[in-house]
Amino acid sequence: MIIFTVSIHTVTAMTRHFLLLLLLLPGAFRLSAKPLPKEYVCDSLPVLAERCRQLLETAYMADSLVGETDSLPGWEGLPVRLYEYRTGPDIRTGQPKKGKVYLLNPSPEKLARWIATACWKARGSLEYRYTDKLLRWIRSQSGGQFPVRGVVYEAMYEPGRYDPYVFKDGVTVYVADPNRMPADGHCTDEQLEFYLRLTDADLKPYTGRYARIASTTREQYRAAGGTERVGDSDRNRRIEWLDVVRRLYRQAWESDENRLITAWAEANL
Repeated sequence: MIIFTVSIHTVTAMTRHFLLLLLLLPGAFRLSAKPLPKEYVCDSLPVLAERCRQLLETAYMADSLVGETDSLPGWEGLPVRLYEYRTGPDIRTGQPKKGKVYLLNPSPEKLARWIATACWKARGSLEYRYTDKLLRWIRSQSGGQFPVRGVVYEAMYEPGRYDPYVFKDGVTVYVADPNRMPADGHCTDEQLEFYLRLTDADLKPYTGRYARIASTTREQYRAAGGTERVGDSDRNRRIEWLDVVRRLYRQAWESDENRLITAWAEANL
């Protein structure tokens, strides 16, 4: 029998080397916090999940379910749902607008765990003031809706004026061909179908600033330990932001932590 002897100094050096490798991995984040306290999971998490359920019930795009797929490119293996929805009457036409969008919205329990874990990691606390602030923020920014692909109508600048925003991988994107965008803010059926199947090749080489569902910025991602070259929120909004958001949201789907939400919490709680 052969016995290997390793000194404590060698083990310590090996540990440091391993941690360094983790930090150098593409897009790596700081190591996750310890698990949520069992008492909180048993006593308080169900209450937070109920508040998340109430929020998700107001998800206006999750209106009429058309179908579900687990083979959407980039999102293979995940239960992405296609919805058709209508806005309220638009002030320019007096008529509602039809939208179509692929969504991957979390369950109430999943969203509650993401919120609790973000607060626990960012503040080391699960006080109501933190979970409430984060939940309210998500409500105001996205309503808990994660658009994988398609058009999102929002009345951002004037009540009743529903403008179309094309989304891909949870981020606003800009279609390269101007003929593919509605001149009057009213998408045709052909345009709606195009937005559902668009690829990066159909887009301009930059994206919107924010990642759903907490409007996380590139700067917050970097401050939380992200290392991918995604540019900034000003004039260098690199399209690689889509890859990072997609990867982190996919990881979150199988985890108690959504690192994009945690990044926002670390910057704002």
